[in-house]
Amino acid sequence: MSSQLYPALYGPKDGYVFVVTYGRSGSTLTQNLLNAIPGYSIRGENGNLTYFLSQAIYMVDQNDMYTWRREDRAKTPEERRDYLKNILGEVFDPWAGAESVDPDDFRLSLMNLFVEKILQPEKGCRVSGFKEIRFHSDPRFFASHMAYLRNSFPKARFLFQTRDHEAVSKSSWWAKTPKPRVLEQLRNAEKMFTEFSEQNPEICFTIEYERYAEGVSYVQQIYRFLGEEIPDTEIEKTLGQKLRH
Repeated sequence: MSSQLYPALYGPKDGYVFVVTYGRSGSTLTQNLLNAIPGYSIRGENGNLTYFLSQAIYMVDQNDMYTWRREDRAKTPEERRDYLKNILGEVFDPWAGAESVDPDDFRLSLMNLFVEKILQPEKGCRVSGFKEIRFHSDPRFFASHMAYLRNSFPKARFLFQTRDHEAVSKSSWWAKTPKPRVLEQLRNAEKMFTEFSEQNPEICFTIEYERYAEGVSYVQQIYRFLGEEIPDTEIEKTLGQKLRH
């Protein structure tokens, strides 16, 4: 039924991979390594669009004005909250119609649209996804954002990428941010990464950028986590490509 209602979302038969990181962690290399796997279509950054979609989902899913009405809809007027006794279902309710909104359908419909219009998986794609460096920008909403991705995208898996903080802080990408603030952001980001990973160990893997120096053997660990087998020669070819950004 879900595949019929949300065809784009359920299109990639082997699911989704999300690369969760921060600026200048070396995640574009990871993106390239993933796209070297036949059938993978891992897109680059999208400005954290799923964060904004998740904010809308959270409103419908958790805001009292929606939840109270959904909860009281099937009750008799006498059983309803005082606030809703005389207005629920009426055209003069300030939130008229909110009781009819299905939060699960809203969530899956938004993510289906995201896949269809933003990710646009290529023909033959069996694993889609993207990498993003802005997941940590709202610490208070990070856990909810990750949960909505986990619960919305079939067979979702998460690659959390870290890099030496001193090396990251020297990048021109962070030039306008005072170094102490950069280091604080990186520590906080990795704390959030770790917490989600510990709660969802079976679908999470942490990539340490420095270990790419080990070459093929380390990359194969990532591929094994994803259940993929790639010839060493293909990995060496990707590792040997110079990134131009």
